[in-house]
Amino acid sequence: MLILGLQVGMLMAITADKILSALEDERTAAQRGLPFKVLSSRRQGNLVILAVEPMRDGRSSAALDDSLEGARAVWYGQSNGRGEVVVVDPDKGEFALRFVQGPLPDADERFTLYPQDFITPLIELWQREPTRKKAAAALRRSEKEPAAETKVLPSDFSMLRVRQAQAVSLPLNRVGLLHGPPGTGKTFTIGCMIAYLLTRFRNAKILISGPTNTAVDSALIAADDWLNRIGRDDLRQSMKRIGSRFDTQKFRGRDHLLAKGIYEASLEISMLELEEPSKSGIERYVAWKEKLEAARAKLKTDVAHISASSRVVAITTNSLFRHFDSIANPGVGAWHFTIADEASQIMLPAALMVASIAKCATFAGDPQQLAPIVQSDAPSTQYVLGRTAFDVFKDASSVFLNEQSRMCQGVCDVVSHTFYGGELIVCRKAVKDPEWKRARSAWYLDGREIPRVLIDDRAGNATWSKKYNGKIRFASAEIIAALVHELLGSYVEAADILILTPFRAQRALIRSMLGRQGQKEVRVSTVHRAQGSERKIVIFDPVDAGSPFLNSETGRRLINVAASRAQAHLIILASETDLRNPFLSAISDRARRLWDRNGEYANPLRVRLRQA
Repeated sequence: MLILGLQVGMLMAITADKILSALEDERTAAQRGLPFKVLSSRRQGNLVILAVEPMRDGRSSAALDDSLEGARAVWYGQSNGRGEVVVVDPDKGEFALRFVQGPLPDADERFTLYPQDFITPLIELWQREPTRKKAAAALRRSEKEPAAETKVLPSDFSMLRVRQAQAVSLPLNRVGLLHGPPGTGKTFTIGCMIAYLLTRFRNAKILISGPTNTAVDSALIAADDWLNRIGRDDLRQSMKRIGSRFDTQKFRGRDHLLAKGIYEASLEISMLELEEPSKSGIERYVAWKEKLEAARAKLKTDVAHISASSRVVAITTNSLFRHFDSIANPGVGAWHFTIADEASQIMLPAALMVASIAKCATFAGDPQQLAPIVQSDAPSTQYVLGRTAFDVFKDASSVFLNEQSRMCQGVCDVVSHTFYGGELIVCRKAVKDPEWKRARSAWYLDGREIPRVLIDDRAGNATWSKKYNGKIRFASAEIIAALVHELLGSYVEAADILILTPFRAQRALIRSMLGRQGQKEVRVSTVHRAQGSERKIVIFDPVDAGSPFLNSETGRRLINVAASRAQAHLIILASETDLRNPFLSAISDRARRLWDRNGEYANPLRVRLRQA
């Protein structure tokens, strides 16, 4: 048994055997697929668009986000069909499928999504002794001396904030942690890191990874922008994106970043996998299998070639584990640095395997926000796979980006003191920028300035709705509808408002109410889908903040995500019970102290409910 020497608190040590057991349990849970109900289906060019809603099967129902891109969709009605998810639109609750085989599914028909299987390749890597030992050795790497000395940054990087400048040299450590709260310019800093490493070390090879296509694309494009900014077009040609499911629109004018042949070869394999014939026609099946194996072999060779000839390769962690032998092969040359973005969503076994590839590993993310998604309900699996690099490398060199330019002073103060120990502040440059302040100027209702953080405590209690198949709270939805009506009549644009709730049923109820008012253009979303979004006015309805879920560590992170989307105003709908939630209580107390000082909070602003 290989002991990793990892303990979290005073709980059990995590061993390689426990990692394998957790991964196998998670694979079993994932193989059950994710059930959805079709609301409608239509063809749009070569794509099929499905409007859907998740179904419950004893587990937590699935979230619609870009982690489902690449999933295989299968439905069984009067006729069977299948396709591959190419785009997820969380706001509309829609999937775009490509390579569809068979007739379209009917409304109310059930279909199942089978996400890309990155667990099996990861299990195989942990089963091999050499790769397992390298991954385990990464845990002790933070004890070693840095790979190179920190130097004063060239003048090309003078526009960086103080902590951003410190973070640029973080990859020189054997393990580095970059804490990037909302609005602190984490992706901008990662791009600068990559540009700096390429210019300082003539032969450095850098591997960029992340759990989603969005994270990987953003990091690579940020690096491309930095190299363009400092006039190093020669180095821009040395960076390549490996994959087939990224948004090609983002790469318009950046053809030099696309690995020639990789995208097309990956598409061919996806099409072949969906065309799998029945084994009853053995000759046809064998011909199909040989064609698929040849396509996979060619892709493997192409990935190895791109990895060997490029100085920077960007790839999702899912694809990395499938192509691990091609990318980590000594024949492609040593990887000096690996940078993983959104690392707070990368489960521990994956993070250790990523770290094993290069001499120095940097993990960037925000451990105070969303954690890895684990489908298994087993406590031991949740324990092992719910950990991240931020949990196990606590002694590693780290930089906390403390200046943010998203939230106004009032919202930032509340979020900072509730979730970040008071360390998060408004960027000094932003405070002096008239345009930044104008964009976050206060809005008014009934001639009164809306507090930067407003708690409306008339929300009432949650109930279970059979119609909406989940928890709803009619009173808070009614307040939100009235609030939106008043805001849109006070020069606020629909695009300035974001309504968030943890529960899909409440989202559906709020959308229905706004639809009856003719205000469908206002965005209503679950919190999980909103990470990365921001709006001038955010309205958060927790629905049932007294539940164990919202009182847990997961609940704390989720409330943080909701609160930190707001640029100018955060409005929270709450009941007496909700305000006993420790996180909402802390927000309320801080907001009350702030507005007491300004004499505004004593007579709280409340929107008048509309008469039926």
